[in-house]
Order: sequence, then C-alpha cells, then structure tokens
Amino acid sequence: MFEVRNRKSDNLKTGMKRLENAMGDSMLKMKMMPSRAKAVFFLSAVLSLAFYLYLAKWLFMRDPEMEIDAFLNIDKCPACFGGSACGMFYYKQIDLLGMSKFRSFDMINPKNVHYGTMRPDGREILIKKLATDNQFEELDQKLCLEAKRPIDCDIARVIMRTDKVLPFRLDPLSPKHLKDTGAFMFDCPSYRLLDRVWTYFQEYKKKKEIFLSDKVQIFYMASVNPEALLVQVFPKAEGWPFPEYLGSCGRGIVVENAGQPLSQFVGSSFHIRAGIAYELMKIAEKLTTKSDFALYLTDVNYDNFAVDYSGKVTVVDLENIIVVDKLGIEARKPEGYDEPHEAIFDDCEGKNCLLFQSDKLCNRLNSDHNYNAICRNLLSTYAVEPGMPEGFLHSMPDEAQDYWDLGNLLEECANPKQPRGRWKVKDKLIKALAALKDLSEEHKQVVGNREDN
Repeated sequence: MFEVRNRKSDNLKTGMKRLENAMGDSMLKMKMMPSRAKAVFFLSAVLSLAFYLYLAKWLFMRDPEMEIDAFLNIDKCPACFGGSACGMFYYKQIDLLGMSKFRSFDMINPKNVHYGTMRPDGREILIKKLATDNQFEELDQKLCLEAKRPIDCDIARVIMRTDKVLPFRLDPLSPKHLKDTGAFMFDCPSYRLLDRVWTYFQEYKKKKEIFLSDKVQIFYMASVNPEALLVQVFPKAEGWPFPEYLGSCGRGIVVENAGQPLSQFVGSSFHIRAGIAYELMKIAEKLTTKSDFALYLTDVNYDNFAVDYSGKVTVVDLENIIVVDKLGIEARKPEGYDEPHEAIFDDCEGKNCLLFQSDKLCNRLNSDHNYNAICRNLLSTYAVEPGMPEGFLHSMPDEAQDYWDLGNLLEECANPKQPRGRWKVKDKLIKALAALKDLSEEHKQVVGNREDN
C-alpha cells in the first residue's frame, strides 16, 4: 500500500504556526518598550504612512488638466509648435499608455517620445516633444538673454522682443531667417520652400491670414527641431515616407505610430529583410526623384526607421533632412549644377558614419547621396552597429549571392569602384530585392534548380 503525504498541507500549517509565534514575539517586545520609545515608534509610523500617501498622490492622482498644461508647456506659446491638437487632450480623445501616463517617469524618457491611442478607434499614436527638457530650457534662456531679460523670463511674451524675431516683426519671414536657425531643413535657402511651408502649415491662428505669432511658431519649430514642419510640408497623404501629422499642442506634436524600430527586424528571415531593404531603397529613390524638391537623409541608423505590420517602412526621425529646391538650382545655374554629385565613401575605421557636403547638395540637380546613405549605413557589410556587425542583409542565401550578385551590388552601392557606380547599380539592386522579397517566378526557378542539383 502506498502512503500519500500531503506536503502542501503540512507546509501551510507550519508556516501559520511560525507567523503566530513571530506576531506574539513582536507584541511582547512592543509591550516591554519604554513609553517614550513607543511614542517615537508610532510617530515614525504615522509620518511614514503620510509620506507614502503623498508620494502615491503625486505619482498617480494629479489633476489631469493641469498635468496636460505642464506636460506640453502650453503656457509657452507662441514659443511652441501650435495648438490644433490641444482639444484632443482636453476632451479626452487621447489616452496615454504605460509609463507615458505618469509625469514622474519623464526623467527616464530622454527622447521625450510618449505613446498613446486615439478614441474612438484606438489608433496608435506618438506624442513627440522633439527635444529634451534641458534643450528646451537652454533655448528659452538663450532667447531671454537676447531680449535682455532674466534667464527665467516669461518666454511667451519675451520671444517677440528677441534679436532673432525683431527682423521679421513687420517684414515677411525670409529663407535667411530660417537658415540662421541652424535647421538642416533650411540649409539650402529657398523662397519656393518657404512658400510651401506657408501652404501646408496647419497651425494658423486664422485661415488666410498670417499673424506674427504664426511667423514666430515657424521660426521656433525650425530652431528646436524642423521635424514638426517637415511632416506637415511633405505629408504622408501625398506619398512622402513620413508619419501622418495629426496636430500640435504646445511643445508636442501628435503623429501616427508608424510601427516597430528597424532594429527589431535584424533577426527576421532573409526574404522579410529583403522586403524591408527594398522599401528602404525605394525611399532613397523617392526622396531623390519624387518632386522638384530633393530631400537628403544625413542621419541614417536603425532607430530612424519604423516598419509596420505589412512591412511598410517610414522615416521617423526627420530632424537632419536637407531640402533642396531643384527648380531654384536650375534658375540660378551655379557652376557644375547639372553634373551628378557623387557622395564620398569613408569606412570610418570600421564604425558607422555618413559623410556629406551641404554646399554640393545645395548646388546640384542630382545626387546619389540617399542611395549611399541607405547602402552604407544600413544594408551593406559596412553598416556596423552594436550587436549587428554585418549589416541588415546579413546571412544571404546562396541564390542571393550567386544569381542576383547581391553582395557585389551592395558593395558598389556603398563604396563604388567606377564613376557613377551607384547610379548604375541602384536599379539592379532594387530589382534583385524585389525578386528576393516576393519569391518571384524567376527566383523560385533559381531555387528549384539548386534543389534539383
């Protein structure tokens, strides 16, 4: 006969007995304490309880409306990005998610990117402040000093009196004013680009009228981070590979959540990575040739691209994009303007880097810069990042190497050995990636022949 021992029951009884003994010992020690020690103990307990209750209230129970104002710095306007999305926050059309709900966690969110959803459809969005709190504070202090005010001045009033704003208080905002902000977007001054900004700008106080506050907001956006302008001026609705702009409130913009960072797909199957690489090359082509404005990527890494559930790729960090007015170049005809510009390659001693020449980009109708940026810093073996030493298209199958010559195409795209090498291989590279991503009939035949052999 087998004997069954109920270990769980024995353990429970033993545990309860130990707990009773411990509580009894604690009560006995409490009774034996001197009266003064008892008073100190109870006072400490009350103060500790009060402190933790206050801390819990500070963390989780602050007034929502005051929280929004403080979170988005609405009181700083017009030294801000706009106000078109403020109603979404005040009327509870936006729900923040996770740690983004609590301002006490902002100190561990250096990028100032917050996650949320929109009602009623639950669409995923991002609230991006586009700068750190310290960067905002430093710019405010700089503007206050320019206006000969204390560094903690009321920037909402004082910004109108700063040295940088005074030149366009009565006169129109000019390309030079925007170039002087240091924004990459305005590195190549253009009245056509400025006209496009005014055409697509969504934060007007009143339609068909331009107020000083509108000019100040555009100037401030350029000074902090021109991404707030780029997502409006080159909208997703017109086919640009950027997130959809949903509005601004104070010092935050609301955009769609375009998906997971590119780095999340480094370990995916090769045909999935080939599909993403195809999308990246098409982005390079689109930014170069889509319109009479060329947009050049000067900061290319895995964190600056997002991939959605369908494999569509979006550029999600737009701060360092240079915009070139090609019609303006044709009108000015600078020396060598119609000679294609070839980007410079540098292996940067085995590190990821990207060289570019703003003056060349600003004065040439065509450049292979974007193809260089994508191949050099993402797809080829030169794309060295921590934990990803062989580029996004690592571990190629034999047919990608043997039939499509993918490795050599990427090498020529990143580090060309012949004049205009990138221009010569870009279409071949796009065709190869399209076949590898879709497993085209031609590609299936190649794979089938290899298996038969």
